[in-house]
Amino acid sequence: MVYILLVLLTVLTIDIYAQTSFTAQSSASVTLLDILRLVKTEDMNFGRLANGSVGSVSLSTSGERIVNGITAIGESGWKPARFDVSGTPDYEYYISLPNEITLEKDGNQLVVENLVAKASSATENGLKGVVTSNAFFTVGGKLVISSPNFTPGNYHASFEVSVGYN
Repeated sequence: MVYILLVLLTVLTIDIYAQTSFTAQSSASVTLLDILRLVKTEDMNFGRLANGSVGSVSLSTSGERIVNGITAIGESGWKPARFDVSGTPDYEYYISLPNEITLEKDGNQLVVENLVAKASSATENGLKGVVTSNAFFTVGGKLVISSPNFTPGNYHASFEVSVGYN
């Protein structure tokens, strides 16, 4: 009986070892993308308008012009701004636009508001596109004529847009 008790005690006193550390391996990688390039290929142009009225001209990203309250002259000459984009194919990019553009001539100012963009890879206006072999986006907006007494002539402004990878 003592012998059975010793065997039992021996079996019950076997040391149990707990593992106190673990190791695992990982890897590191990086994907280097081509520099994203942006080139202006067309300036925004609202066309010719008759002075003497208050109103607005909306220029869509597809080039459609809608005139409200003022007289448009001519059947052509208006167009949205266009920018070509190049970089690593199939990567998404974002478009940043200014809040508004202020066109000036001799201290007089006309404002372009509600700026919109449409990438060639998109089906509707938005601030995203995908780099393709011929990627571009267009920018339109709404020109507000707030007085009938602006000085006739050409009103100009420069504006900046930017793109970056998402």
